[in-house]
Amino acid sequence: MNNMLTINLHHSRLMRTFIMALLVLVPCAACAQGVDDSRKQTLFQTYDDYHVPYRIPAIATTRKGQLIAVADRRYCGFDIGFGRIDMVARTSRDNGRTWSPDTVIQRGTGAEGAFDCGYGDAALVADRTSQHVLCMSVTGNVAYIYGTREKPNRVARWYSHDGGRSWGKADDVTDAFYALLPNTRTMFIGSGRIMQSRVVKKGKYYRLYCSVLTRTQMGADDVACNYVLYSDDFGGQWHVLGGFTLDGYDSPCVGGDEPKTEELPNGDVVLSSRKWYGRYFNIYHFDDVRRDQERGTWGTCVASHDVEGGIRVGANTCNGEIMLVDAVEAATGRKAKLMLQSLPMGEGRCDVGIWYKEILPNGIYSPKAFAHNWTRGLQVSTTTSAYSTMSMQRDGRVAFFYEERQNENGYDMVYVPLSIEEITLGTYR
Repeated sequence: MNNMLTINLHHSRLMRTFIMALLVLVPCAACAQGVDDSRKQTLFQTYDDYHVPYRIPAIATTRKGQLIAVADRRYCGFDIGFGRIDMVARTSRDNGRTWSPDTVIQRGTGAEGAFDCGYGDAALVADRTSQHVLCMSVTGNVAYIYGTREKPNRVARWYSHDGGRSWGKADDVTDAFYALLPNTRTMFIGSGRIMQSRVVKKGKYYRLYCSVLTRTQMGADDVACNYVLYSDDFGGQWHVLGGFTLDGYDSPCVGGDEPKTEELPNGDVVLSSRKWYGRYFNIYHFDDVRRDQERGTWGTCVASHDVEGGIRVGANTCNGEIMLVDAVEAATGRKAKLMLQSLPMGEGRCDVGIWYKEILPNGIYSPKAFAHNWTRGLQVSTTTSAYSTMSMQRDGRVAFFYEERQNENGYDMVYVPLSIEEITLGTYR
């Protein structure tokens, strides 16, 4: 890529970041819908006299039902790569009624150029058959937009083996991740929820899926791409789902931004990627997932707002969460499976809420069919709000964890438990 293209790319990314930062400071018009503030709990708050903002929610539920909520504590005041950021957590053993004091699970040193300068944009999963919890994040002192193969924004991995009570030291797994995508100059894992399969199990563990945002070479161009990665040993080794040449041309979502993954009931894998006005969707269909857990084909990526009945939101681009849940149709008592997708619904980063779509238990979906026929559900926030994520609690409610501007200081990290009945406005429970 020539120098002029590089400069234009950096300026474009920086301008987008600047615009998004301004949106944090501009309140949105209140809407009638929204969750009562008395039900919300602020787990991490940005105070006037502290001036250390919080960002980027991640939440998981352990095998024993403990909730673990994780966020960035941004001493540097900006995104990961620009200085010191600590990764902090709080836990709940009673379905979110009460929470522990916050603890630092990885501490950034702020040392210029160091691997442990800062940790940010956590992706989290708790194993369903053990007390192991995996957390992965961006780390180091190089921002995504400036990453190169020689000086990349780095990848960290660390574990808790006691359900989140204590955490090990972060390992630098940068080289292993970049080796998977040889034509990629910079990457990071989509924050929030690492998805654990309900269908594929190899040895001790059910498979993990995560997705990455990259800048990958396609001919002479440096292009934003998404890939889905999987691990059959709970995060030890990773592989590219459906990858062959890995040169950008076989990316399942060229032009996508921060991505998430979920699994359909038949084992197929959904990629949901951030974009303006909605989401990109693509689906990896296995030829026969019961016999071969690698062989399959990606479909053609679809923009949600270009499909009749698809998700369409206001003028914003923001990450959210996609998650499959069990439900019952209220009118008939019929059991159902619902796909939930959270994201801001308003003009700009505001009015975070949840869309939903009933999924056929054994249905095979094309990306276009998957993007069709979503229903707008509960609007959780009526003010400036941005990233969101979800986890299913032991009591059957959804642990919804998101960023909301509740004062003039920036985002607070807010938790609220939601029933399926609330999310679907009474259509399901």
